Amino acid sequence: MLNLFKDYLLINIKMDKDIDDIINENPEPTKDELDTFKNLVSEWFKYDDIIRKLSVALKERKTLQKALNSKIEDFMFKYKYNELNTQNGRNKATMRETHKPLNMKEIKDILENNKELNGEELLIKIFNKNDRPLISKKIIKRIIPKVSLSLDI
Repeated sequence: MLNLFKDYLLINIKMDKDIDDIINENPEPTKDELDTFKNLVSEWFKYDDIIRKLSVALKERKTLQKALNSKIEDFMFKYKYNELNTQNGRNKATMRETHKPLNMKEIKDILENNKELNGEELLIKIFNKNDRPLISKKIIKRIIPKVSLSLDI
């Protein structure tokens, strides 16, 4: 164990000497290197600002799209349009009936209220889908036509 510690110290001392040698060889960058570095940093900041602005714009547009999505959903399900063909692709509306998913609070309640049941009976009680209410999930999906880029000659 002591040998491992000594080896570790020797490696760290050697690394520190190597880093000191690198620093002492080039203590100051040249004026051209410094100017190039400053230009790179300023360019990086410009791209970072642009990316931040674009991500904010993307979030705003997604919020608007969600609002429009609910209106389109309501209209399509009200008038029973399953598919809508447009120049920009197809919109397909589907509705599924699923059982409400389990959450930790419900599982804890079942465990606390049914202490007299054994493990297998508790599992059946927890995962019994018939006890959970049905919820309907409405989904609208945009289907973009695929364009083949291959040439059949």
